[in-house]
Amino acid sequence: MIQGFLSRVPVYDRALNLFAYELRPCSLPDGESQLETFLQEFWQSHRLEKLTGGRRGLIPLSPSLLGHLPQSSGPQDRLILNISQAAFSQISRDELQRLHDQGYLLAVNCDKFDQKLIEQAEFVKLLAFEARADVAEITPHIRHIHARGLQLLLRHVETRAQFDNAFDAGFDYFQGRYFECPRLIHGTHIPANRLAVLNLIARLEDPDITIEEAENLIRQDVTLSYKVLRLINSAFYCLPRKIDSISRAVVLLGLERIKHWAIVILVNAIDYKPRELLITALVRAHTCERIAELSHRSDAEQCYIAGLFSLLDAIMDAPMTEILQRLNLADEITEALLYGAGPIGPVLQTVLCLERGLCHKIPLRDLDLASTLEAYLEAIETAEAVRRQLENQTTP
Repeated sequence: MIQGFLSRVPVYDRALNLFAYELRPCSLPDGESQLETFLQEFWQSHRLEKLTGGRRGLIPLSPSLLGHLPQSSGPQDRLILNISQAAFSQISRDELQRLHDQGYLLAVNCDKFDQKLIEQAEFVKLLAFEARADVAEITPHIRHIHARGLQLLLRHVETRAQFDNAFDAGFDYFQGRYFECPRLIHGTHIPANRLAVLNLIARLEDPDITIEEAENLIRQDVTLSYKVLRLINSAFYCLPRKIDSISRAVVLLGLERIKHWAIVILVNAIDYKPRELLITALVRAHTCERIAELSHRSDAEQCYIAGLFSLLDAIMDAPMTEILQRLNLADEITEALLYGAGPIGPVLQTVLCLERGLCHKIPLRDLDLASTLEAYLEAIETAEAVRRQLENQTTP
């Protein structure tokens, strides 16, 4: 049994496309020897590959652990080892050369700008600064930093000003909760095209909707109906025979699941950035649902919706209060989304804490981290499978 938890948060490039996932240790074992065992087992069981979906992973490590990294059968070229600025000075050039030869990428988590570090960073790919860093102090040196083959990451971006300042200065990558918040570029009113999608979602989520009404609602939108059926008939479900109607899909998979996939497709059709928001929401939805099931709760479907809609304000670029006024969801879901309260609130807040590496703050204190880690990895696998199908749906 694995004692510990690793989660992921997106790191974006300047176009707000996914560059990598920052991997967050959460309540990892005490002592570096146990951490070595944890990482080795995590790697050898291919969980690291599942966690990143085969993409780059940025993981914090101490110098003493560098000598214990796996040396074979792993995606070294996609693992970026993030080392503190103080620790980097303790690592010998031979050790850096060894890691470089094995294919590992190195990042230095900087407390402040240091010209000497730039000159010595021969094997480093990335310099990571915190959002509280003095960007103005770094700006005059960015051209030289780029000329040395280094790139710049700003972590924990919380505000539009922090992002704009770093973007204008020439930073290459960004990570933080700012990207999960609505930018409100349209004021407080939802644009007509997004409002139409929201109204359709509201009708699908109407608690009084009948099976026939839901089926008709999906069938009336030819594109939506086609994409739902294409998603269901994909290798994602591995069904023995092709489903050629929404009615048949409802019989086999249930109305709630078909409604959920229809909502995912509707949200995916919205022009928003970053596109990774929907994948993050899907991971939250499936993790919330699975935690509810592991806890033998009867509201797993509502927990799923709370996770799925947790980033709807960022996708719609509108306040969550205005969105929820139009959706008419169950009070339990609304309380969870607005205040983290009610019966579903602790489930959603637990998933958010795990995602951010804050295990000491999770409200569900009796949670089994080993089972939850497996549920989280399963949620990521499901979300990645949906991502592939959504990408495939751009072609006929």
